[in-house]
Amino acid sequence: MEHPKSPQVSLGMPVYNGENFVSEAIRSILEQDFDDFELVITDNASTDRTADICLEFARRDKRVRYVRNARNLGAGANFNRAFQLSTGEYFKWCAHDDLLSSGFLTDCVCALDANARHVIAYPRLLGIDETGQLTSYVERVLPDMGGSSPAARFRLMVAAPGCDAAMFGLWRRDSLAKTTLHESYYGSDRALLAEMALLGTFVHVPNAILYNRDHPRRSVRLPNSERLAWQDPVGCSAKPFEFSRRIRHLFAIAYRHRRTAPLGRTLFHLIAWLSDPLVFARLCLEAVGAVSPRLREKLRGAGLVALKRIYVGSNRSPG
Repeated sequence: MEHPKSPQVSLGMPVYNGENFVSEAIRSILEQDFDDFELVITDNASTDRTADICLEFARRDKRVRYVRNARNLGAGANFNRAFQLSTGEYFKWCAHDDLLSSGFLTDCVCALDANARHVIAYPRLLGIDETGQLTSYVERVLPDMGGSSPAARFRLMVAAPGCDAAMFGLWRRDSLAKTTLHESYYGSDRALLAEMALLGTFVHVPNAILYNRDHPRRSVRLPNSERLAWQDPVGCSAKPFEFSRRIRHLFAIAYRHRRTAPLGRTLFHLIAWLSDPLVFARLCLEAVGAVSPRLREKLRGAGLVALKRIYVGSNRSPG
């Protein structure tokens, strides 16, 4: 019996209670001018109309596969499940509230096809609001990785600010399969991007556009307790130590890929990053917060005020 051919691209959409935006997100995928793909939706036991909406799309389009988890696995595990259920040569995670330009997949597939060293093709990221209108937000483009060593790329991504464009770009499946994937703490995606940087280069694809939606219920805007439960519903009552867990994860990644990048070099870059005063202060604040969350917030507020004064002073014109 002949098995059906795997699509070139798999898209994984992890979702939990996404009824407000999931229809728009799915439509922007199905309207791509590239059609050799599958869309795997992993529903984290939603309690709203998400299941009904997704099942209707799956009924109408054979490229859509809907899988409902028996219980809420947490965001990280649900992201991993979407990848594990997919089959394509290239893979992309899709947020249930974002939109894609119509040529997104065509442009990113061409970029990965053109150079086997590229492990992620990432788009231009523009912000949109709840109604889908453009905001002023444009995510900065990463420095070119073309001539960089694996250790230097690792250092770049360890220290990089938010990189949603890369996180929701198109990934080379065989490289992603060599990683630790997402772990069950908030911010593990940052470590995963650093791990991918050890395995190859990221290429910017400016004609591909990711419309990244800002709204009150997105994960970065949730209160701390809700964000912890979103990421790990079982362990959310424990002290988070999110930043400390990311640091441990990064050291584990450096050791895991020591044949790709000499361990001495990756450890040097990690220690240099940790010696940055702002990074060290964040680690100290996390330790304080484990004892007194209120004191942590006071210290954090004072630190933000001091940084603002330094920034304003440094940008003041001379004399």
